[in-house]
Amino acid sequence: MKNVWFPVIMVIVLLNNCGAAAEDDRWWPLQAVPKAVARSTSYDTFAPVRNPNGKISPPELGATHMMVQSVAGLAAKAVNEGRCDEMVWIGTSNADYEDWFARAKRRLGLEPRGTFQPWALVDRYIKKGIIKGYILYTYDFSKGESNEHRPGMNLSVNVATSMAGLLNGILVEEGLEAQAKERGLKMLLDARGKTQQWCFDNYKDQFNRKMLCTQDPKKPHTRDFAIAQKALTLYGYDDPVTSAMKWLEPLSPILGWNGGDEDKTTSMSTIYGHIQTATDWCLNLPLLMAGSEKADIPKFKNLDARTIDWNDKRSATSFVITDGDNVQWYMGGFFRGQGTSWWSSPDRGRIPFGWSCCFTHLVQVCPYAIDYAKESQLPNDWFIEWGGGYYYPEEFARERPNRYELLARHARRTWELMKKTNTRIIGFNFQDLDSPEAMKAYEIFAREMDGLQAILGFQYYPYEGGAGQIFWVKDKSGNDVPVITARYAIWENSNKRLRCGTPAKIAREIMDTVRNAPGNDRQTLDWVITHCWSYFKKPPGADENAENMPQTGAPRRGGIRGYTPAVWCAERLPDNVKVISPEELVWRIRMKKNPDQTTKLTQMPR
Repeated sequence: MKNVWFPVIMVIVLLNNCGAAAEDDRWWPLQAVPKAVARSTSYDTFAPVRNPNGKISPPELGATHMMVQSVAGLAAKAVNEGRCDEMVWIGTSNADYEDWFARAKRRLGLEPRGTFQPWALVDRYIKKGIIKGYILYTYDFSKGESNEHRPGMNLSVNVATSMAGLLNGILVEEGLEAQAKERGLKMLLDARGKTQQWCFDNYKDQFNRKMLCTQDPKKPHTRDFAIAQKALTLYGYDDPVTSAMKWLEPLSPILGWNGGDEDKTTSMSTIYGHIQTATDWCLNLPLLMAGSEKADIPKFKNLDARTIDWNDKRSATSFVITDGDNVQWYMGGFFRGQGTSWWSSPDRGRIPFGWSCCFTHLVQVCPYAIDYAKESQLPNDWFIEWGGGYYYPEEFARERPNRYELLARHARRTWELMKKTNTRIIGFNFQDLDSPEAMKAYEIFAREMDGLQAILGFQYYPYEGGAGQIFWVKDKSGNDVPVITARYAIWENSNKRLRCGTPAKIAREIMDTVRNAPGNDRQTLDWVITHCWSYFKKPPGADENAENMPQTGAPRRGGIRGYTPAVWCAERLPDNVKVISPEELVWRIRMKKNPDQTTKLTQMPR
């Protein structure tokens, strides 16, 4: 994914081919539980493939991985349909995924049936009658980065992925066709030269209308899930993507990521009432979500407001990290991967800190990650639900006749999932924080989430655009619920922006705000949004610009991102500014607004 991942605003607070669930239970489909699991060798050891033109696709993002993804997808589909008792785990060297796999085996009681090389895996499922043939495509060798909409992209693998679930065929690139033929497999479809439009026009009545996959043709990831659920797979902004968004049933998840411009991509799905999921690098979703509707989900702590020292009238600030809506990050990098930036930071626990999260997704697709978060949580770790998916609430379902009814339905089911983890903060990214449509969205979430504590919001650009402004809406019982916008943002090389920049600059701006607070009440209560991808260095001295550094190659030059820069900022604050958890911030703001009501809600003695 690109390095400015999904922004959001915070609110404190079905698809199913194989079973039925209540409207407000979930938005991801159900996956039947297998009896056993077969494992592939690690995908980063797969052999590269040379196509007829002499071009070579790499192991991780190559044709062999595409093929194995399709085998895993067909196996999961067969389990859903009662034709097979075994699913496939695609091997990986990622520590998080291997932990989730071990937990899944224990919880589901899966019988291990061996580890197989890619073609041995194909042979196994040919014998089981799961693989009926192959679908031929051409690998995309277009020049450019992942998630770009590159000129000259070859999208035939997306056509092949879409058709695989309908025809029960594996994905075979031109360079692998001879090996497929050696096994007696017949070609079910030649997807070369076929367009995404052709696929949509001719087969849309056979695809699942409750999930859409958007995926870069270079990426094998998530294709197993798309195939298992017979989901249409597309990429780009040209039709049929827009037509498919309209055709898709409202409130459906968008598997993968459609790349291009983040704003345009998110708006494209938002206006038709769909949920972006940031799952484009996810692995093994079918197995990890198997039986998730029956998983025991741990509940996280809430702050007991009766423990707050209300006599402490100091100004206070909270720190909250960005991008918690990013499912693939939480599943395969947030906890133990990519250095010590986030959960694995050696500084974690030093200050109260808000971790934006996608627990409402993970309850459905990877409850094991939630288990680990609970097991490893420290007293200063606080979780904030990041939107129940990525969308702009004020634009949600704008192209549907019942837009606000749909938003209310999604708010209800998001709340049902939040209650499973006892999470009381939710996050959204708004295009226009104080628009009438945004105000309407605030009202809907406050009304539909019985127990909502607050809404913390930030603007798509700039994150700190709300300048700490607070809006107030009412819940069902008539209680005041605050919408608290971010006043500051820690973001690399942005010191020219007001209230945004290095940890040192933000610390100084917090002190300036406290010093310049108007009136007799000098107490300020704000929050800082901390960009999770911004690297900084910690030099000596007070130069606010000295913490900035070039982002390219920053880790090699000692760059640090995520949690630790927030600690640097907190360490620069004077004693008259206290760092507190997001929940304490909310309760203090509510107490300041309406002491009688807040005292009653917190059951504190009067």
